Amino acid sequence: MTIVQRMRASLTESMKARDATRTQFLRYWIAGLTLGTGEEMPDADAIKKMRGVLKEAKGGTTTFTPEELALLQDWVPPAMTREQVGEALAPVAEQIRKAPKEGMAIGIAMKTLAGQPADSDDVRAVIAELRQDVEGQ
Repeated sequence: MTIVQRMRASLTESMKARDATRTQFLRYWIAGLTLGTGEEMPDADAIKKMRGVLKEAKGGTTTFTPEELALLQDWVPPAMTREQVGEALAPVAEQIRKAPKEGMAIGIAMKTLAGQPADSDDVRAVIAELRQDVEGQ
């Protein structure tokens, strides 16, 4: 069952419960995650879009209320912790250290983490730690 399908099922429940905030939230996201052709956006793209909103909210720029952001977090799978990112990058740590530029190191890391829910700030922090070990020697 896709995210949009689960949202549609939850919409019926929230309407029956007369939960106006949740109903409005679900309607907004169902519309936002449905393409102009009527097809549903793939789950990976939908999660990416929702994560983008949460990241903007962290930065302080959002039009969503705190209640709506809390509801949104229920639909987004948790991102990897910094420690999990470090563990996932361990097999390519040497390549990251030897990369001549930071951008190349980030490219190696992002290819390794493809498809995994990692926050880019955590990835950058782990890369900085790996590269600092080399630069500090």
